[in-house]
Amino acid sequence: MEYILSPEQETKLWDEFRSGLKPSFEKLMKFHYRGLFTYGTKFTKDTEFVKDCLQDLFMELWRTRKSLSSTLYVKSYLFKSIRNKICRELHKNRWHLHAQPIEDNYYFDVEFSIEHHLIREQTLRDTASKFSELLNKLPKRQKEIIYLRFYQNLDVPEIVQIMEINSQSVYNLLHKALANLRDPLLAKINYKL
Repeated sequence: MEYILSPEQETKLWDEFRSGLKPSFEKLMKFHYRGLFTYGTKFTKDTEFVKDCLQDLFMELWRTRKSLSSTLYVKSYLFKSIRNKICRELHKNRWHLHAQPIEDNYYFDVEFSIEHHLIREQTLRDTASKFSELLNKLPKRQKEIIYLRFYQNLDVPEIVQIMEINSQSVYNLLHKALANLRDPLLAKINYKL
């Protein structure tokens, strides 16, 4: 996006949208669309299905705007909403290719493009490749936590809201995910030294 919204600006736009100002709603949706779409494609590869869910979500938000509460966490509210919407629709439409109920066995695919961020020299390629491999071997909930925390820059309270788990569970999953990444990488680096 070409512009950046501070949390205060987001909250102001959210409150304006709730009072019926369509331009504020449109600005919020345009600002968050790409992130919501990318997050949605982690649950299914069917991009048209994700676009339909986003459109339905936006229409539901507009229709129910007067009954929505004020929030300091607009981004996490929207992420939780699209997550729930996609999972409900996948469950309802079991014929869908990747349909699975949202439990511990749900589909969550992340293609971490770590090479674009870490590799600038040939000597780092092996480590980055191993890191990417390790990321994709993480259990789905750990991958989702890593994605939300480090790729979407969400805070723990926002992740709690999205994943509907308590703070301690978020910290535990983050700790386990980071340990699962750190230990094999350190072993590989120490082996080469």
